[in-house]
Amino acid sequence: MVVGNFKAWQKVLSDAKRLESASLTRFFVEDELRAKKMTHSVSDGKSEIIVDFSKQLIDDQALQNLLALAAEAGIIERFAEMCDGKIVNTTENQPALHTALRADAKTSIRIGGENAVTQVHDELAKVKKFVDATRREKRFKNLVNIGIGGSDLGPRLINDVLSNVGATDFRCFFVANIDSSEINAVLAQCSPEETLFVVCSKSFGTAETLANARLARKWLAQGLNLDLASRKLADHFVVVTANPTKAEESGVVAANTFKIWPWVGGRYSIASAMSLVPTIAFGFAAFEEFLSGMRSIDEQMRSTKPEQNIALILGLIDALNFGTARYPSLAVVPYVSALRLLPNYLQQLVMESNGKSVRLDGTEVSVKTSPVVWGGVGTNAQHAFMQMLHQGSQTAAVDFIGFAHVPNTDAAMHDDLTANMLAQASALAFGRGSQEAKNDPTANHRRMPGNRPSTVMIGAELSPRSLGAIVAIYEHRVFVHGVVAQINSFDQWGVELGKVLAGEIAAQIGGDGSSYSTPHDSSTRSLVSWYLSRRKPEK
Repeated sequence: MVVGNFKAWQKVLSDAKRLESASLTRFFVEDELRAKKMTHSVSDGKSEIIVDFSKQLIDDQALQNLLALAAEAGIIERFAEMCDGKIVNTTENQPALHTALRADAKTSIRIGGENAVTQVHDELAKVKKFVDATRREKRFKNLVNIGIGGSDLGPRLINDVLSNVGATDFRCFFVANIDSSEINAVLAQCSPEETLFVVCSKSFGTAETLANARLARKWLAQGLNLDLASRKLADHFVVVTANPTKAEESGVVAANTFKIWPWVGGRYSIASAMSLVPTIAFGFAAFEEFLSGMRSIDEQMRSTKPEQNIALILGLIDALNFGTARYPSLAVVPYVSALRLLPNYLQQLVMESNGKSVRLDGTEVSVKTSPVVWGGVGTNAQHAFMQMLHQGSQTAAVDFIGFAHVPNTDAAMHDDLTANMLAQASALAFGRGSQEAKNDPTANHRRMPGNRPSTVMIGAELSPRSLGAIVAIYEHRVFVHGVVAQINSFDQWGVELGKVLAGEIAAQIGGDGSSYSTPHDSSTRSLVSWYLSRRKPEK
C-alpha cells in the first residue's frame, strides 16, 4: 500500500490548507478546555512526563483525521510487527529491533532460530560484570570513547545527563572526528597507564573510527614503551561491534569485546553496549534505569489508546507539520544544559532515518519525509536564534523540553529557567500587537505576529529514566512519520555513498593525485590538485 491509497491523507492535506488561516488565540478563546484536552502524560510509576501540544496549529477535526490516518495505515500494528522481529528494513533484509535492547527478559523474539532478547540479556550480564570489575579495580581513570554517529552521539548524551545527576571518579572523553586535533587534545589530558579506550563501530569499516583507534594504539604503545604488536596493549582496549573479526583484522586488538547486532541501526544503538563509557563511569544501575525509561514508552506505544498515545500523536503532528510542507524545520530547545546535545542526537535520529525520497515500493515519495532538525539549549537560544522564530519570515515548529526538578542546580535559578521556557512558548503562540501610537514608525518592528507552533514537554525530574523515555518518544515519532510516508526509516544509503567516494579520493590524495580510477567531476579533480600543491605532509 502506498501513501496515495490512504484516504485519510487527503483529509490531512485539506486540514493543512484549511488551517493556514487558523488562529491559536481564537482556538484558546473558543475552547477553554483546549489545554487540558491536548496535554497528555506518560508515567511508569517512577517518572512522569507531560506533553502539551495545545500550541500546535491543530484543531479537533485535524486531530481526528490524523488518528483516522493512523488507523488506516495500521501504525500501531506496524509498530508491533517491528517489535516482534518482522523484516522492516527491506533494502537490507533486516528487522529493526532496537526495542529488543531494552525489552523485559521474559520477552521472546525469534530471529534466526534464537531468542534475540535472551542474547541481549546475556550480553547485558557480561557488560555488568565488566563494568563492576572496572569500577572496583580502579585501574583506569580516563575513559575514551572512539566512535562516530550513533556510536558517539548517544554515549555523549547519556554521559552529559548522568554527569548532571550523579558523581563519578572517572574522566570521560569522546572522540569522533577524523580531524586529529580532536584526539590529540584528548590524549594530551591522559596518562597511558590510566587510560581505557572503548572503540565503538558496528561494522568496523568506519574510516574515522579506525583512524582514531590506530592513533590511540600508537600513542599508547609509545607511552607504555611497548611494541605495537604487544598483546599488553589489548588490556587498554574494549571493542563494541557486530563484526569482531574485522575489528581484529584492522589492528584493534581488545581484551574485551561486546556485541551489537546487525538488526540494530547505529542511530538506534544508544540502549546497547555502545553506551559503555557512561555506564562504567556512573554504574550499571544508572544504565538499567535508562533502559527502563525506554521500555516504558515502548510498552505504552503498543498498548495506549490512540487518542491518548503521546508518541503516536506527536508523530502524526510531525506528519501534518512536515509531511504537508507546512514548516521546513524543527527547532529542539531543551531548557536544561545537561540536554545540550539532544538537538545533535536528534539530527541523526530524524534526518538519517527519514531523509528519503523513495517509498518502500521504489517510487518517488508524495509527501515530505523529514524536517531539518536544529536547535540549542535555552536560555542561550534566546540570545541566538529565537529572534528568527518570533519575527522571521519563515516559520519553524519548536519543541521545548524542561523539567520540574534538576538535581544539583540552584532552585531559584531553575525557576527562572523554566519561566523563560514557558514565556517563549507563550510568546510564539500569542505574540504581541502594536500597542504604540499609530504615528510611531517603529511600532511594526516591535509587533510579534504569534501563531507560531510549539510543543512543551516537561518531565518531573531529570534522571536516566526520564532521558530514556524522551529518546524513545522521539524514536517512535520517527517511526510514525515513516509509516505515513511509506519509506524505509532504517537504511542510510546516502551515508554509504559518501564513505565510498571519500575512500577513493583519500587513496588518490595518498598517491600523487595524478591518476584517477574513478572519473570524478572537474571540480573535484581541481580541488584535489589544489590541495596537493599546498599541503604539508607529516615528516
